[in-house]
Amino acid sequence: MINIRKLAAVDMVWLGTPVILAEYVLGIIAPLILGWLSIRSGLFRPVHSAWQTVMGIWLVSIAANYIPLFIYAVLIARGGTVKEEGQPELIHAKRYGTQQIVILVPFLVVILSLVQEARRH
Repeated sequence: MINIRKLAAVDMVWLGTPVILAEYVLGIIAPLILGWLSIRSGLFRPVHSAWQTVMGIWLVSIAANYIPLFIYAVLIARGGTVKEEGQPELIHAKRYGTQQIVILVPFLVVILSLVQEARRH
């Protein structure tokens, strides 16, 4: 199973902390705005558009998936453990790159991070 914290750490080692923090912030803001606009457009037209509403909900779920990644990135950066946590995982970078597709599955990253944090404590 993919470890969400390690995914953030690998990204930070690979591309650098500032780039990843910016990516995660954009990953939250852009889909959230587009999702809100799509939901609004789908629901408040004279003829409701189900596909726009569904697309909007999906985009909001993408934004939600970036929140745990952003939180982990901030915690790792503040803790100064980017290299410690990410460097050993670089040998699995290809696997983590492939597993990033989970971001597109509604709320999966949120669920996985909550489960993983519950197991850590």
